[in-house]
Amino acid sequence: MQLLVNTLIAGSFAAIMATGLALVYGVLRVFNLALGQFALVGGYVTWWLVQPLGLPLPVGILGGIVCGALVSWLSFEIAVRPFYKRHPLLPLVSTIALSQILDGLIQLIFKEQTRSILIRAKEMVHLGSAVISMEQIKLIIFTVVLLSATAWILHSTSIGRRIRATVAHSQAAESLGISSALLHRLVFIISGTLAAIAGIYVGIDQNLTPVLGFTITIKAYAALIAGGKGNIWGAVIASYFIAAIEQLAVGIKWFGYYLPAGYQGSVALMLIIVLLLIKPTGLFGRTSRFA
Repeated sequence: MQLLVNTLIAGSFAAIMATGLALVYGVLRVFNLALGQFALVGGYVTWWLVQPLGLPLPVGILGGIVCGALVSWLSFEIAVRPFYKRHPLLPLVSTIALSQILDGLIQLIFKEQTRSILIRAKEMVHLGSAVISMEQIKLIIFTVVLLSATAWILHSTSIGRRIRATVAHSQAAESLGISSALLHRLVFIISGTLAAIAGIYVGIDQNLTPVLGFTITIKAYAALIAGGKGNIWGAVIASYFIAAIEQLAVGIKWFGYYLPAGYQGSVALMLIIVLLLIKPTGLFGRTSRFA
């Protein structure tokens, strides 16, 4: 039971990140390797507003989300928009450089200490043999609501139909009057905002460290690729699948021994490699659809 609870917690965080990645790849066909740093921006700004400044948690969360969206917009204008139409690999290089710059700025501003948005004792709830905090329950519920809202926007609103039309055929969408430039900017900002929300998730549930960005990014990309590049729901399912593998790797005995926690991520990524050798397009990869 505890493994299932841990899977829901870890998978919910990864699903939020992977949703943003799938949106950006599905619409822009670029990889953003600074997304983990966007998550740290959201988490650290929320920590700064709640702890040093003493503002209420909802105000801090709103501030972190707004700051994450702002950094995403600036990053798109500086590191993505000038390059992504010239060659698909140029944004890969520019966002790697951006991630290093943001890493340095985060360490300079917030120092290298671990930070936690909530420092008070957490209220624990027993669900059978499993233990979960009230904060974790709220985060899981929020993830379900957020993913449901994303599904509704994509499939029941005009902006969602425009996104899907652009994914299906960008030139045809432009000929119908859909502004791809504006849509690309909007999708990139949404992706960064989702990353900021995920960073706040980490800061509330665990601790923030300045070197966490790369690890966050790699796990999110593993879910994106395993689910099928650009397939939002494939990425979400793969997020929980990877989380389940990680929990099983260290949560049960293998040949009479427990694997050290440090192997948790490695085992999951190794199985992803095996999966891609068998099915290179990912679990739900398709040639033309993404949602």
